[in-house]
Amino acid sequence: MSATLDTEKADVLTGLLRREGGRYTTRRIIPKDLRPAYDGREVITKALGTSDPAEAKRRHVALWAALDREFAEARAAMAAAKKNPAVEAKAAAKPIDIDAYAARALVALRNKRAEYLAAGRLEDFNLEAREGLETYQAILEGSDDLGLSLPEAEGMRVATLAILTGEGAAALAAAPAVKPTVSGGPRVPLADVLDKWKAERTPKPRTVRDLTRTVKRFEAVVGKMAVQDVTKQHVIAFKDALLSEGKTPGNINVIIPFLGTLFNYAVDNDLIPANPAKGIKVADKRRAKDKRREFNKEELKALFSGPVHTDGARPVGGGGEAAYWLPLLALYTGARQTEVGQLWTDDVYEESYLDEEDNEHSAWVMRFVDNEERGQNVKTYGSERRVPIHPDLIALGFLKVVAAAKSKGPARIFRKINPTAEGELMGNWSKWFSRYLRKERGITDERVVFHSFRHSFKHYARTVKIPREVSNEITGHDTGDVADQYGGLEYPLLPLVEGMARYRVPGFTLPPPPASLR
Repeated sequence: MSATLDTEKADVLTGLLRREGGRYTTRRIIPKDLRPAYDGREVITKALGTSDPAEAKRRHVALWAALDREFAEARAAMAAAKKNPAVEAKAAAKPIDIDAYAARALVALRNKRAEYLAAGRLEDFNLEAREGLETYQAILEGSDDLGLSLPEAEGMRVATLAILTGEGAAALAAAPAVKPTVSGGPRVPLADVLDKWKAERTPKPRTVRDLTRTVKRFEAVVGKMAVQDVTKQHVIAFKDALLSEGKTPGNINVIIPFLGTLFNYAVDNDLIPANPAKGIKVADKRRAKDKRREFNKEELKALFSGPVHTDGARPVGGGGEAAYWLPLLALYTGARQTEVGQLWTDDVYEESYLDEEDNEHSAWVMRFVDNEERGQNVKTYGSERRVPIHPDLIALGFLKVVAAAKSKGPARIFRKINPTAEGELMGNWSKWFSRYLRKERGITDERVVFHSFRHSFKHYARTVKIPREVSNEITGHDTGDVADQYGGLEYPLLPLVEGMARYRVPGFTLPPPPASLR
């Protein structure tokens, strides 16, 4: 029975469900005679991507009608297959599971066709499929190249032809053992994929926590399902839900690829043919000048002329000496907030090096590394590095602070930083710095945040003509160049020392240190 809206007074429609959190979903039972065409599935469940009752009803009715049409087409295709012995013979002679490429392509094409059908754009799908068929044929004839192997091209050609001629449903009915898994194995709930990923990849606890939260948010929107059932439309619904929650394009464009990490793992383990989150993002319409930028000279003067840097103030929320030193360390290294906050006493040390004439010198350096036992982490492999300590930092007394911390035993240099209840080291400190920056120092431009120190180092390094390679090494900036693999802790120290000696902010001079550091 089709769902209808004879009157706007209707509160409940057949198959329209309201999930926890207020999101709506359509649930449609597949007729028994059509279940062979749906791999034995009994129910179709699709998220409607809205919590508004009126909009949910509208989308539900449109989807229900699309499923009516889909069921009618599937029933007609199955009836045609029964009446046409040639089709049955063809399916029996070459069941689709004989070619893994054709099998997975057929499932993907059928899912895509269903999406176009639900959107009322079946003609667009048919046009794309016909164009694809010509392309795959051209590859086989050697006149085109999409980076596909010949078996892949042949599989896509066979699957596309089956869909366009109406043999796709009949082929699936003739080979019910073929399931929408690449390997033909059992269906795996998304939560189980997450568990397998955690066990195999042994990621950092924070990464596990964040991805677990992301999966739960995804399931709250689309419902719990096997990874084989997740389509691009589900991910798009998730993206739309994040937008409705007020998430920025920048945040969403981090969350979606992060979820895609799990789908990539499923692809690698032969569970699904492709990552359904690939290519899904929100257009970030902010102009470059509207995004984060460096501190200018006036803002640096405003920040470093405050009570923390001139009067010796040490707010509790600022973590004692961390309030004074973290902005300075970031300004002179371009390091991330977490990297400077997690420094241990033995991460600051003196290292020897040779100049071009083999004369020996030494320099004080600070090291940024990944150490799970200590709770230290860096963003990427290329972010592990050691950086010469700028002469200005030494003149201000940074080595004295390190020595004082070291006298109390090995631990973090800035021990008074108070982590959040969830164990995030810099969460509370970050909130304090933001308040200090905006309310006490009057820097209200939202493009200027702690991360702006990283932009500042890169900006002023260019100004004083520090070589780009050296600047990238100091900041641990991954350019994607294969040469980046040969940096890190083994990068020659001489060019880093020379580069750091050149670094300054033209037109800006730091105030003298407070009496407590002299």
